[in-house]
Amino acid sequence: MRMEERLAALEYENRKLRADNEKLHAILKQMQITLNRLISCYIVEARR
Repeated sequence: MRMEERLAALEYENRKLRADNEKLHAILKQMQITLNRLISCYIVEARR
């Protein structure tokens, strides 16, 4: 494999990894929001 081909393959892989990383960050953010909501509901119910 020529150097240019290797570089292109690595750049492509890097773009894929960045996109996956962004998706995972969005999922984690949503999970944090959901967890906070569940904790808030649990605290409210525990006080009743």
